[in-house]
Amino acid sequence: MPAPISRTLAAFAAQLKFDDIPGLAVEAINTGITDTVGVMMSGIGTPVSKLTLDSVGTRGKTGEARIFLGDERASAVDATLVNSVTTTSVVYDDVAFTGTHTSTILMPALFAEAEAFGASGRDVVRAYAAGYEAWARLAERDPDSYAGKGWHATAAFGATAASIAVCNLHGHDAETTLRAIGIAAAMPGGITASFDTDVGPFQVGRGAAAGVMAARLAKAGMTAPEDGLERPGRGMLVALSPKGAVDLDTPIADLGSAWRLETIGINIKQYPFGNMNQRAIDGTLDLVREHDVSPEAVERVEVLISEAQYAVVSKSPSTINFVPSHSITLAVAGAIIARRGTFAELSETFHSRPDVQALMKVIAPAVDKTIPADTQPNLGYSGGIRIHLKDGTVLESPSVSYARGHWTRRMSEEELWTKFAACTHGRLDEAKARRLFDQLLHLQNVGSIADLNA
Repeated sequence: MPAPISRTLAAFAAQLKFDDIPGLAVEAINTGITDTVGVMMSGIGTPVSKLTLDSVGTRGKTGEARIFLGDERASAVDATLVNSVTTTSVVYDDVAFTGTHTSTILMPALFAEAEAFGASGRDVVRAYAAGYEAWARLAERDPDSYAGKGWHATAAFGATAASIAVCNLHGHDAETTLRAIGIAAAMPGGITASFDTDVGPFQVGRGAAAGVMAARLAKAGMTAPEDGLERPGRGMLVALSPKGAVDLDTPIADLGSAWRLETIGINIKQYPFGNMNQRAIDGTLDLVREHDVSPEAVERVEVLISEAQYAVVSKSPSTINFVPSHSITLAVAGAIIARRGTFAELSETFHSRPDVQALMKVIAPAVDKTIPADTQPNLGYSGGIRIHLKDGTVLESPSVSYARGHWTRRMSEEELWTKFAACTHGRLDEAKARRLFDQLLHLQNVGSIADLNA
């Protein structure tokens, strides 16, 4: 007999109050939401954002929720879709457990639904906690990587997490929430073959929007299985499990007493490159700045990676097709030449330069058997860098466990603001951006999500 996983998560979401949430967990939520709104602003105008925006049929001035917190509105489901797609289109969104992007799912869904029904920032923080904690417990039940079977875990689990969060936002009872979970369990999707194409961001947005839809359908009375997550041989967890090793039997006993928001938290990307490149940029910048390395002095660069991580990285489509935000050679070349990792280094103007192209040709991954496998396989390059100079000197930065911006190496408020300002540059003037940043960083004090103005 499997454990009542669906019912346990539903009861937790129905009972959770804001005062139950530890202060550090609130800090994690506010950090994630603040960062995610900034990242969303940076994604406005990307091709997939424009395509998705043009496809929705509810755009106008009188819809339920705002698109990009601006003047244009749409239904809550459509606003969630557009805002989520736009956020994840720039590969700058935060990361939590098993490499999933919780805020890219939860922020757009909760903001849209909060606007539609007049909820407060405090309500959104509480609902985010419900969705995140439930999602974390589901992620822990399988020892194998979902990507190994081709599933994009953020998209595949997003509908379930968002449905739980939205039900908490509305104060739905446990039975309504249980129906929402059952509906969402029928709606997972997203494959890793979509990575580096427009479908990648779209499948994440679809997951977020599906969660809103599931909560609404449950409230309207749609029936669904009460064990849609855990039913042996037929439930979502088994269907998604890469090797069939998912744990259906162990009860979830620590919800509300052990908070993954405190221990795992939210990991913020310092650079607008894929998660797998973050540590490598850190290591390169450390060497270049410490030793004042000039690009002209570089003969070749080895980007160190463990055998286990290389097995993941080498399967990425970006290893075949050049995708600037996922290119390790561009990331390292930019760090050496420009001594930074910013949007400017992603531009065609930069990466088409002859000096950049020449340096990229002498940068390559190097498997180092002494580097242990990460507990999260998609952390990618270890941060270990070997720069071979033309004079025979070899400079090496050791591998590190976590990049700057990881929950164990948290950004300061000023560092968060620097990223937020860069993301909103050209969209908001500095005074408006700072006001919005301050509101988001203390979201529990905002009386209505409708008061957030971009």
